[in-house]
Amino acid sequence: MGSILQISGTLGAEELKPLGQINQYMRITGELYGSYETWNYFRPSPAINDSNAYDLWALRARFGALLTTSYVDAYAQAQYVGLYGLPDDAVASPAGPLGLGGAYFLANQSTNASNVFLKQAYLNLKFNSVGAPGAFLKIGRFEFMDGMEYGTGIDKFDGLKRTRVAQRLVASNVVHVGRSFDGFNAVYDQPAFNITATGMHPTQGGFTVQGQDEIGDINLFYAALTSKKDALLPGTEGRLFYLNYDDKRNTQVVDNRPINDRPQLNSQDLNIQTIGAHLLTLHQWDSGSIDALLWGAYQFGNWTNQDHQAWAIAAEAGYQWTQLPVKPWLRAIYFLSSGDDNAKDGMHNTFFSMLPSGRAYAKLPFYNLMNLQDAFLQMTVSPTPATKVTIDLHHLSLTNSGDLFYGGLGPTASSGAFGYSGRPSDGKGDVGQLVDISFTHTLTKKLSWRFYYGHAFGGSVIENVYQGKKDADMVYVDFNLIF
Repeated sequence: MGSILQISGTLGAEELKPLGQINQYMRITGELYGSYETWNYFRPSPAINDSNAYDLWALRARFGALLTTSYVDAYAQAQYVGLYGLPDDAVASPAGPLGLGGAYFLANQSTNASNVFLKQAYLNLKFNSVGAPGAFLKIGRFEFMDGMEYGTGIDKFDGLKRTRVAQRLVASNVVHVGRSFDGFNAVYDQPAFNITATGMHPTQGGFTVQGQDEIGDINLFYAALTSKKDALLPGTEGRLFYLNYDDKRNTQVVDNRPINDRPQLNSQDLNIQTIGAHLLTLHQWDSGSIDALLWGAYQFGNWTNQDHQAWAIAAEAGYQWTQLPVKPWLRAIYFLSSGDDNAKDGMHNTFFSMLPSGRAYAKLPFYNLMNLQDAFLQMTVSPTPATKVTIDLHHLSLTNSGDLFYGGLGPTASSGAFGYSGRPSDGKGDVGQLVDISFTHTLTKKLSWRFYYGHAFGGSVIENVYQGKKDADMVYVDFNLIF
């Protein structure tokens, strides 16, 4: 909703008035999103409820009202979400949900689940008029993603930030339902730098359509200092960040210890400190552009009754031939996160990804960024200015084969499931390969649609977990209309 907050002052000519603009102070906003998915997932053998082939539909509508003045913005947004045709026989025992359809059914206990709830409701106080230009304080329920504290206004640079920097640890964009955050967001924004500090609780969401309730037993504090693009180095942005995650829910932690040795979080606190940084650079010439990214995080704290120390790194580089037909853009990406090789030493070394985005870093989400090595090539071409085709070729493996193979997108409910699953790899390390193709067509600035196909070639880890069919396919087609 960052662009919404830019609306201020007197509107221009009547014909340029944005859709939904009532007057210079009031604007109505909306979004309509729809998706059709078909799955042919890995299949365990033997198993109970092992339907791995199904399709489903999703519909999401958002309606909001924004009041803008010189001193404060006020925004309220309602959301309807519906999940239809969910499979009731795709939660296998002991393998768990066979794709997102099984996870949706497990969370909602219905083949058709829908709900209306308050997605956002906040006041954004502006201190420009009282002698503190660039200072803002947002209070209430809002969306948030780490790494997107400000935007440059340059499509390519901001696109890299949104898809390759942001949402690794905290994000509102979680598959169809999403999540919000209740709390405050303080910003001091200047031409050369941005300082952001946020304290908040996540709401439910993700898999469950019951997105109204706050998860009060999870406390988050996030702070970031960002050197804006070109401030210190030409074409380069840098960020230092800190994140504290504290979880006291009535649920059992998931790690590589025997199940009976894993404490409940309401009796043994899970408190993780994360410090990290990123550098993103983009340089454009007449013949093309070159980009590079370095991202890293180190974690310490208490993983219930164990000491926690873990880390993750990402290194990426790309080049786009902007003068060639279809403007090919080739990128090489390497991600590595730590795993735990000893369940009995009183230390927990598995990197914890907290509350990340769904599908941002695993478009076919049979894996996540915990105890993982992901090396892949990405090619993007643009046959027309409104069309983009992206092909990713991933090689996936466990960092430590003595640890578990983790899945999940983080906590989505106040109690019950931890939010992550973990399955033994039996000493295996090869997760497999993933090939996926995304086709996006922007019809107008407000309307776009997308086609995605992903195929996973399961390796020895997948074979050990499922003991049956070890390849998977997913196709989805969706559209998004905003005003």
